Amino acid sequence: MRDNLIPVIVSRKWQIAKGYHAVELRTTSKSALPPFNDGSCVTLCLNSTGDNERIYPLLGVSSLSDGYVVGTRQDGDGRTGSLLSRFPLNERDEVFVGSPQSPPTILDDRARSILFAGGIGAASIVGIAKRLASAGQRFEVHNFARSADRAVLREEFDALRSHGKVYHHFGLSDDLFAQKSSHAMSPTHANTQVYCSGPPAFMDLIERQAREWVYAANVHKIALGDQTAC
Repeated sequence: MRDNLIPVIVSRKWQIAKGYHAVELRTTSKSALPPFNDGSCVTLCLNSTGDNERIYPLLGVSSLSDGYVVGTRQDGDGRTGSLLSRFPLNERDEVFVGSPQSPPTILDDRARSILFAGGIGAASIVGIAKRLASAGQRFEVHNFARSADRAVLREEFDALRSHGKVYHHFGLSDDLFAQKSSHAMSPTHANTQVYCSGPPAFMDLIERQAREWVYAANVHKIALGDQTAC
């Protein structure tokens, strides 16, 4: 049994973009949950032994001390036995939540940051961008989605335009996506910080491209879903 797991109930679920939902989790004991920073994520498990764990981004839109709101992709792909089907997060479901984990956010006035978001990974990236904006850091965001109506937290990205550069890319082919992401990093200084969160193939491509320009330690991947670390 994992000692840091807290039982919670799914209290609400609503759409935030086509194919994506926000899910509110409330503690069964009405006790306060640990605080978290923008861009943080949490591990949810189906039981107290830590089985079938899955990592979700915290949206940070709940004003309830006994509630978290996480972002999730809708189970609509029809794949039998998929992890989403086994972890549906329907209203009144009980799951177990771990302590929030905050992704690394490097604050350095001498360097700029480039952030890449795909799918529900936008929730983590917009949180990191907010932290950079609050610290007065230079940054630019590239948000990718299959269509405008599938873009998660688009308005929150747009609200950061007075602090940094924000670009949305919709409906790109794989080749065009690779061109756009490569162009965003070429040329860039070796001390530039690169952040990415999205599907595994998305992050792998960003990492390969980034390592052509920046130090390996400056590439930060925020892994969600059925990963083992945030």
